[in-house]
Amino acid sequence: MPLLRVERLKLMYGATEVLGDLTFQVEPRQRLGIVGANGSGKSSLLKAISGDVTPAAGSLTLAPRTRTAYLAQELEAGPHESVYADALHSRPDILSLRGRLEGLEAAMARASGAEQAVLVEDYGEIQHEYERLDGYAYDNRVAEILHGVGLSEADQALAPGALSGGQRRRLALARLLLQDADLLLLDEPTNHLDLEAIEWLEGFLRLSKAGMLIVSHDRRFLEHTADDILELQAGLGEWYPGNYRQYVRLRRERRAVRQKEYEAQQDYIARTEEFIRRYKAGQRAREARGRQTRLDRLARVAPPADDQQIRIRLRASVTSDLIFQSDGLKLGYGKRELLTMPGFTVNAGERVAIVGANGSGKTSLLKALLGELRPLSGRIKMGPRVAMRYYDQHLADLDPNKTVLTELQDVFGLPEETLRTFLGRLLFHGDDAFKTIRSLSGGEKSRVALAKLMLDDAGLLLLDEPTNHLDIPAQEMLEEALQDFEGTIIFVSHDRYFIDAIATRLWSVENGAVTMHLGNYSDLERRRQRTARPVVAPEPRKAARTPGPATGESKRDTSADAVEDRIDELEAEVRRIEEKLADHETYDDPTRVEELAQAHEDASRRLRALYQEWEQAAGE
Repeated sequence: MPLLRVERLKLMYGATEVLGDLTFQVEPRQRLGIVGANGSGKSSLLKAISGDVTPAAGSLTLAPRTRTAYLAQELEAGPHESVYADALHSRPDILSLRGRLEGLEAAMARASGAEQAVLVEDYGEIQHEYERLDGYAYDNRVAEILHGVGLSEADQALAPGALSGGQRRRLALARLLLQDADLLLLDEPTNHLDLEAIEWLEGFLRLSKAGMLIVSHDRRFLEHTADDILELQAGLGEWYPGNYRQYVRLRRERRAVRQKEYEAQQDYIARTEEFIRRYKAGQRAREARGRQTRLDRLARVAPPADDQQIRIRLRASVTSDLIFQSDGLKLGYGKRELLTMPGFTVNAGERVAIVGANGSGKTSLLKALLGELRPLSGRIKMGPRVAMRYYDQHLADLDPNKTVLTELQDVFGLPEETLRTFLGRLLFHGDDAFKTIRSLSGGEKSRVALAKLMLDDAGLLLLDEPTNHLDIPAQEMLEEALQDFEGTIIFVSHDRYFIDAIATRLWSVENGAVTMHLGNYSDLERRRQRTARPVVAPEPRKAARTPGPATGESKRDTSADAVEDRIDELEAEVRRIEEKLADHETYDDPTRVEELAQAHEDASRRLRALYQEWEQAAGE
């Protein structure tokens, strides 16, 4: 029996239909990813299943005794004295049994004879249920999950009301995971989580026995957690088997087939109508009427629904070849040192992703490059003719009291008609231009911030979590625009899909230090997997024998080892080139700089190819 059955569901928001005639079901242990543009009804669907929203029509049926747990986007602080206590109270059934056991223990210590025997029997029954719920391991599980979502022991001692918005979401996620529910309703579970916490959550959910509905804009997260995908569009739902990567392929194929079917039918209709027009009054009038009858009865094929996508184009001003150069930095606030960074150089056209845990100093590093944070030691030299623009993840540069239109007019001074046409490319239609910034959703505010980037031209973009609040179609459009951007990009992100699409280098912030890596996030993962492989001690040599054909295993090992040796050599070559590029004296000879930059690009391309070759050889 399915955990959840949804039949012909219709949801309304005021007079607007959000979902209509939606039917699907979720089986036990099935993990269903739900995707769609902002406003397509994803969160409303979860609210309806949780009981927070009443359907206008249709039905939602849960299997008997199914326990649900719902992670909403909007959260309130818990009532308990500490974060740990708040998480502990996620399971009142375990705490109730614990209290009863403690009471019986105290009563047994005072009782004797027949009374004590009755208490012992009661104690045994309750203890059996407590053990069934794994109550003795519950405290350790609370600590493990709180740590997994990124709440330290110091955080756990705080009152829930003292937590930041991001920490509060981590606590809500921990409480949900502790409830041991049969059906998890997860609305953007990766919001405010860093990469380490996201990857921990992926592992946790893969091991969970619960069924799940996962609403997320994190494409890599969906790829790693979802078994199937439900796409919501234009009030309807369409089911796709497989994870996110398979969904993207199937969706493209289905849309291509539907477009061909639509075009073929339109061609048939046009030819039939032309025949009817030509012969309706002549000798073939009877045949024309017959064709008209068949045409009237024809079930019309609808074209694929148009995606409401933003259109982004970013202009780049000309810059010097050198963007940034430093012999090393220490960043911090007051006497508190936050991170150290070795010497580095950023050249024109590079795309650098900054990754690391929340609070590790990623945004501070961007602020230092921006010139808003003075290093504790060291300095940053910026090349001449470098115009930069900064995208703030908190969107603090938007005035909440202005309208969308005046926010852009006051900065760029363009006519209203020009700006309204421009805003249409970002899905602000009609009177949307007169909405105040304060009244906008997070996604709409992000689109206003992107509009300011588009109307300006800068050779250097510093972006802090630019995909926050953007739905998947908007993320894809932003990726395309940044790939076409001819300038330099340095950005902070926890979106692994986005990092892979844009980055050519990584600055990884760990334990207060920055390390530099060539390639994107997947390249870094492959490198870590390769270095983490256990080293097997060689067996003692045996007596020589006539060589015979190698086994498949030995061929595989030899192939992988040979590629590793080539990778080590090429990584060393790349490091030597980067050391020369980091030396400010190199820039006294522009020709030498150009030669080194070309050598770095060539070596980087060969290294990425070797990483793929090693992955294939190791996995054969």
